Amino acid sequence: MTTSGEQQLAQYVLRKYDCPADELPARLERYKDLIRLFSANFNGESPHHIVRAPGRVNLIGEHTDYNGYPVLPMAIDRDFVLAMSPSSDLTIEIINRDPAYEPRAFQARLPIEPYDQGDWGNYVKAAVNGLLEGGFLEQRTVAGFHAVIDGNIPESAGLSSSSALIVASALAFLAASDVHVDPHTLADLLARAERYVGSEGGGMDQAISLLAEPNKALKIDFFPLRTQSVQLPDAVTFVICNSLMRAPKSEGARSSYNRRVVECRLAAVILSRALSAKLGRRIQTTLLADLSAEKLKMEERELDDLARQAIGEKPLLLAEISHYLGEPIDAVRTNYCTLKSGGILTEPKDGFDVWKRYRHVVTEARRVEKATDALRRGNTKYFGSLMDDSHSSCRDDYEISCLELEMLVSIAREHGALGARLTGAGFGGCTVNAVLNDQVEDFIRGVANEYYEDFIKAVRDRTVAEVKSLRDIIFPCRASGGAGILSLQ
Repeated sequence: MTTSGEQQLAQYVLRKYDCPADELPARLERYKDLIRLFSANFNGESPHHIVRAPGRVNLIGEHTDYNGYPVLPMAIDRDFVLAMSPSSDLTIEIINRDPAYEPRAFQARLPIEPYDQGDWGNYVKAAVNGLLEGGFLEQRTVAGFHAVIDGNIPESAGLSSSSALIVASALAFLAASDVHVDPHTLADLLARAERYVGSEGGGMDQAISLLAEPNKALKIDFFPLRTQSVQLPDAVTFVICNSLMRAPKSEGARSSYNRRVVECRLAAVILSRALSAKLGRRIQTTLLADLSAEKLKMEERELDDLARQAIGEKPLLLAEISHYLGEPIDAVRTNYCTLKSGGILTEPKDGFDVWKRYRHVVTEARRVEKATDALRRGNTKYFGSLMDDSHSSCRDDYEISCLELEMLVSIAREHGALGARLTGAGFGGCTVNAVLNDQVEDFIRGVANEYYEDFIKAVRDRTVAEVKSLRDIIFPCRASGGAGILSLQ
């Protein structure tokens, strides 16, 4: 790499990570090593582009995005980085720096058949498939690419490693064909593209990965996608703690996640009917945000009381929902239990917990608004209490916590966290903790001793992720900039 090229790369790294000068050499060496690895694998060729896409941590606003309500995440300084060049044909060949992930190659031509479920190459395919189906590239002008990739986002930890990989792959595919897509448009497209791997999520992960700003969180609203920058407090560091319980997109985890999507949809349909009767006009939606007190010009308490009365506090069977809506049970199953992947969610034997899911989503949405205001006013203590309330709601109403996450949150609060909560889809993964800067080292030391040394050893019989380094499972994070492409030519 030439001196000017190295200077250009250094400026890119500084801009994206906004890191102190003493961190630059190590971060820069990672990029240079990837460039060398690319040349070693592709006949001495130099890469044309560097592509980067960060993971994220959601500070507050869990499971609100696919309901149309806002979220408040920040991108983290852990990411996927690709060194890549266009192919001379439609071949996409990608080599993972981690030898645990075998190289993958396929053709950028529809239809693109997926690999076996859980294969890392499916996330690359999801990006390519989404862009081709979306019509953003013409088949006659499409170019494949070959790349070497390195990622340091903990896998299956609720930090959006999968979405970051999809974003990075999409940007590489666009760069290979010399096509630009507006980041807001691309975020929407890639949220839909992730259905390829069977996820039923909203658009938060793709939006924050593409649109993030250094040192800021992003309040993201949906339908249409809108973003507002929120300055993070200088006195607080957000520390991520990995429970070591994997939160994979396995069949069981996807089913639990997708069940909650359906339960929220059912809540919207039931409440729509109740509101139509009360207001004397037809209201019909499957999106809870369309039924907010603000949009309906109702008092929050009045709306909550109506929802409680209409939905009831006990789980509901499809037969009960069918009777209330006056629709055949097969129509209810098809209209409201069909997933974006095309499958139909099997009715739980114990019924759908519609009221509890509704209560979490609407109270969580209100917490996002309060948290945004608290950060803008510099009220970190109140922000921390909202994080705590969010965790309680995720545990009690959305039921996505587990023993390990509960222990982590409890230990974190004992060691001075202003606020502590699970983050991501739940069912394992990580917690995010707001910690005063001068207490970070003591916090990490205390949590490491009590959770990783004591508690985890006591439950060694549970399935846990392999621990390679303490720095990979408990670490402070800095709000980084969003995804980008650096031309090296």
